[in-house]
Amino acid sequence: MSRRGIRIALKRGIRIASKKPLGAYRIGVAVVVAVWFIINTFFVDLFDVLNVWYVLDAVMFSGLALALNFNFLRKRREDGRREASGPVTCRYLEVNAAFYLMAAVMILFLHNWFSLLANGADSLDGNHQAWVIWAAVDTALPLVVGVTGCALWREAGSSTTLSSSGESPLTTW
Repeated sequence: MSRRGIRIALKRGIRIASKKPLGAYRIGVAVVVAVWFIINTFFVDLFDVLNVWYVLDAVMFSGLALALNFNFLRKRREDGRREASGPVTCRYLEVNAAFYLMAAVMILFLHNWFSLLANGADSLDGNHQAWVIWAAVDTALPLVVGVTGCALWREAGSSTTLSSSGESPLTTW
């Protein structure tokens, strides 16, 4: 095998090896955010729950950024396969819905997070809109990031075989 062939095989192997940990990370982010969103009100009297949210915000940002990147790549790959005048398939709808929903959650998250970083906890005092946006983000993020993590985990499991279209999943990440 030539050096170029070895480099390509190594690169594909790294892509496959990184899919499961990245998928697991996204699933973990989704679970932690969902659970903390549900139970954080029980801890308000014990400690400042906003400190936990400050840490989770950084974790949520990385999970969202990775998931948005993954969904963008899936969308671009699906758009490249589809003819402009071709029928709209279920997969096409799934990939586009995942990407645009992820983008919407990212925009809402960044809006509130930057406000929180710039103004601190004062940005939340009496600001009902900020609380509603955080509730929407904390509800939607586990769904979209978790589903994306599961999709990546599934792709990692099928990366060693040929897909039904005959194309190797190694080239689809």
